[in-house]
Amino acid sequence: MTGVFNQRFIASCLREEIEAAHKENKKLTVAMIDLDNFKAINDTYGHLYGDYVLKRIVNTIKGNLRQNDILGRYGGDEFLIILRDTSIEEGFALIESIRREVLDIEWESDIELTLGGGVVEVANDDLTSLLEQVDQLLYRAKHKGKNQIEKASQARGLS
Repeated sequence: MTGVFNQRFIASCLREEIEAAHKENKKLTVAMIDLDNFKAINDTYGHLYGDYVLKRIVNTIKGNLRQNDILGRYGGDEFLIILRDTSIEEGFALIESIRREVLDIEWESDIELTLGGGVVEVANDDLTSLLEQVDQLLYRAKHKGKNQIEKASQARGLS
């Protein structure tokens, strides 16, 4: 529906990218983002409008990604973004830019849509530990008040 990869495919891509980054000693950053209060949009305006919102958000995200970045839908309103050859600082700046672009979208229904997210640079991670860490960062962003991006520190603790 959104025109991006599904969860199974994006997870498979991420596994391959982690292996390649380790093998080639390249930087790899991963972000997980989701829409704040998306359930309320579906509940208030209906699922067809919710689908429309998701498509506009995906187009906004795609418009801010580089050609070699990979975007996939990880859950209902949750997206995983794989940023090849990208440091944590570069990845954070890119995802923060997407957050601001989403905030600036004008909607017919006078809704204000925001997103939250987590960003982590791959170190000696496997797929599961990486997804757990980026999910924790997303969760922390939500609980800090939404409309913000959290990142892991260079030392791989939470910043």
